[in-house]
Amino acid sequence: MDERSYPIKLTDPDGDDPRFTFGFVHEVGEVLTKHGFPGVGQSWRDHLELQQALYRFIYVGDTRTERLAS
Repeated sequence: MDERSYPIKLTDPDGDDPRFTFGFVHEVGEVLTKHGFPGVGQSWRDHLELQQALYRFIYVGDTRTERLAS
């Protein structure tokens, strides 16, 4: 069985999670850079796109995959 850990459910009805901060997204960008990918800090758009991608992965999941599994 392939039990997934993500997405996780938000317990706050407002959709806030104190762990999801600017610093968190920045650190993920630093990890990408350490692995040879271009820096994320050069553009606010890159930071925003990374933030949105992380949010989707952590809290939303891939609805396309869910549809295929049905």
